[in-house]
Amino acid sequence: MSDPQPSAPVSVDILSGRLSARVHAHDIATQQARIPCWSYVTDGLAAYDQAEIVFTLRRESGEAAERFPDPPFRLFAAIYELAERGQRVTAGGQTELGDARFFDHHVLYAPAQRLSGVPLPPSCLAALLVTADELRAVRTFGPTRVLARMGQAATHYPFPPWVDRRRRGVAMDRTLEASALAKLPRASAQDVRATLHGDRIVVSALRSEPPVWQDRLAELPDRVPLALLTALDPTANGCLVWVPGQKEPEAIIPTGSDASRVCGCFLALFADQPANAGKVLEDGFAMQLTGEAWQALRRALIEGEELTIPAADGMSLALTWRDEDEVGPGAGEAGWQASPEPPAGRRGKVALGPVRLLTSETELARRASAEQLDAFCRELQRCVERVLADRDEPLELRLQVICRPRSHRVGLSHKGDASEDLLDALIDALEQIPTLPVRAEVSFELELSVATGPRERF
Repeated sequence: MSDPQPSAPVSVDILSGRLSARVHAHDIATQQARIPCWSYVTDGLAAYDQAEIVFTLRRESGEAAERFPDPPFRLFAAIYELAERGQRVTAGGQTELGDARFFDHHVLYAPAQRLSGVPLPPSCLAALLVTADELRAVRTFGPTRVLARMGQAATHYPFPPWVDRRRRGVAMDRTLEASALAKLPRASAQDVRATLHGDRIVVSALRSEPPVWQDRLAELPDRVPLALLTALDPTANGCLVWVPGQKEPEAIIPTGSDASRVCGCFLALFADQPANAGKVLEDGFAMQLTGEAWQALRRALIEGEELTIPAADGMSLALTWRDEDEVGPGAGEAGWQASPEPPAGRRGKVALGPVRLLTSETELARRASAEQLDAFCRELQRCVERVLADRDEPLELRLQVICRPRSHRVGLSHKGDASEDLLDALIDALEQIPTLPVRAEVSFELELSVATGPRERF
């Protein structure tokens, strides 16, 4: 096993003075083992409005950390030259390399995950290796379905950030034949996310230049269904996954997740139905809509309006919009943080850690005040202090908080020993405190650290 501490990165000049890369030798911890890797991180693509790229390659047995392969540098140079000509790769994009494939694979791009000990630039993309069958499935069903299957196979949420040159790929031939999604008209919608919150399908779309799916929606005849192939939601704590023959919905989730916000790989819309009703279909969501509801939803999607469609049965639907995307390492974290310490004389054993906004700062300014959010985080901290007042063991908490005008919901993941009864009691108490005053939904993550030893009470 290699040293889990990352070594100092090696800088490589790819295109003199224009494009370089840092190569980090490090390990990735998984549930089964530590995986030795090289991570190649570009510097220079942003000059042409191209997201920087990270390529994380699993080191094989016997490969010395200092002898990293050269092919990633050639890929980066090709991406740079395309960006110079105005051709950019984005999340969900693919590079098909024909006979001269990259490590005998093709390339799929996805929002990068954080890598311990490897600094990544904002909105960084990960370059992933995919087989020809996986590439065909990406082009048929969108990248999220394939990424979820890769995550399921590797038991790593939401997908493995490393690539393995010897990976044989996920078998997708039966999926291509058996999926109901294959029988529906489809439109790629990588700026749209669909996530289940309780019994409500929350659809979040990005306000931007009109994408292709909006044109497709405008031209679609009234009674023709449409499936939007949606993106992985970075605010979710689970993702639906499906294989042919599966009888019940399944999801992949990160360790410690309560699966309170599970995203789907698509949203299928069926018009001219007798009543509004949503359900899980394979690894996505299907929404049956009356003629009136279909027209309202189509208009809201085309014109950028928010909309809620209650359901007579099953799941309801809520359409929301965001003004800027929040993807990649550090997304949503910069620019706002709760006060680092409580006032003098009120120091407790629960320390308030980073606050990660899952609603953009632009939308936050419209929906609530930073001062009120700061006070609400302090109230969450005090509530945790009260519930865990008699606890002497260390505990790390991450709260996933969704605030609405009349209530708020709290999801919780943790590191450290804690009984289910204690965690349930903590969630109940957190959801009973006065809610944050908001004009529309605001969501964020809050980290808290429960220390040991003597402490002062709030």
